[in-house]
Amino acid sequence: MSANSVLLIDGTSESSKQYDMHLVPCRIRTTGHTNELANNFKKDAEESAEDNSQVVTYIRGRKIIGKPLTCLDRFQTVLLEPEQDPETPNTYKETARIGMVFNYEREGNEARLQEEISKFEEHLQLADVIHD
Repeated sequence: MSANSVLLIDGTSESSKQYDMHLVPCRIRTTGHTNELANNFKKDAEESAEDNSQVVTYIRGRKIIGKPLTCLDRFQTVLLEPEQDPETPNTYKETARIGMVFNYEREGNEARLQEEISKFEEHLQLADVIHD
């Protein structure tokens, strides 16, 4: 078994960007440009819960319902970018941090949404057991 070393450079600063991550169910058959995501998953204020326990938005006219992955609260998720220096090929720098992570499912398929979240939480617990 071989192992690769990766060097992470802390690129954070007071002005570091922060984003929310949205995991959406999709099968894309269109390769053309869309303005659909220009609003950055702006939630439907009337249908979404004020505490973000449920977020409702639309993609191509279809309603999707999202829930936050609260199991990730104990982790810091970051966005990495490879360094352009050819002398250090396995070097990455942090370019942004991820605030909240939302997992979405199509309307009427909310049971699958909860099932996916449960499986992801189980995966994190298993990873803890393996790596502790």
